[in-house]
Amino acid sequence: MAKTDKYSIRDLKKDFPTEEACLDLIFDTLHSRDCSCGGTYRQINGRKQYQCSKCRFQIAPASTTIFHKSDTPLSLWFHAIFIFSNAKSGISAKEMERQLGVTYKCAWRILSLIRKALKQSNKKLRGGVEIDTGFFGGRGNAGKNNEDLSKVMARKAVVTIAVERNGQIRAEIVPDATAKTMQDFIDRNVEKEHTTLITDSSKVYGRSDKVWNREKVDHHKKEYVRGDIHINTVETFFSHLKRSIKGTFKSISKQHLQSYLDSFVFHYNNRYNDKERFGVLLGTVLHASR
Repeated sequence: MAKTDKYSIRDLKKDFPTEEACLDLIFDTLHSRDCSCGGTYRQINGRKQYQCSKCRFQIAPASTTIFHKSDTPLSLWFHAIFIFSNAKSGISAKEMERQLGVTYKCAWRILSLIRKALKQSNKKLRGGVEIDTGFFGGRGNAGKNNEDLSKVMARKAVVTIAVERNGQIRAEIVPDATAKTMQDFIDRNVEKEHTTLITDSSKVYGRSDKVWNREKVDHHKKEYVRGDIHINTVETFFSHLKRSIKGTFKSISKQHLQSYLDSFVFHYNNRYNDKERFGVLLGTVLHASR
């Protein structure tokens, strides 16, 4: 990664040294300095508002964002966004609490609002697209002879992931791992033309053979790579996701898992440039509540 692509805490403090600098960025992102009456908006000293120099109309730029009615200084919010943007393996609320010097409740709320702002794109994947399904969470013991395996698996969240070679990724919690569910996922996320699906030999992807060109590797026969036919990219993402959840968060409930998936997808889709990723995250957060 080139030096110009990196973004450190020094860069953050240089770009946003004061509360006023943070508020200026919010205003300039969401509004124009020029008023329709011909005047110019300027920040009111000591207040989080801007006033037109001519008609005296006032705008509170933070009122339409996740910063609305927050007692946490904007500089701490920006610091939290910076930490989140660089935490490719996730960051827990306890760690955010330690780094910002705020309460656990405040740190949890900040992280929750940031994750809720990260929605995955509706643009369909194309080219070489790897697809795989995994299972997360759940409690219980399957028993000595796996007699309770179905009950244990029913408690788990089913996650399907599609990765575009050298491109973006989609990850969703799906109701089950049936052929119909897999086909619905593929229909929503993968372009039909100029696309090659790459999966394992599972029969749940069989319906796609009628529409898509599909290649597969047979793991049961110890076949993992055949030329450029493999699902190593999506399996690597699954591995990173599971290790991050276990190491950083310990466990995640089904209720909140999708928002965590959205955050990991965001980091993957913006993986090449730290500075650009921070800018994209900041812009996404600012527009999320509008």
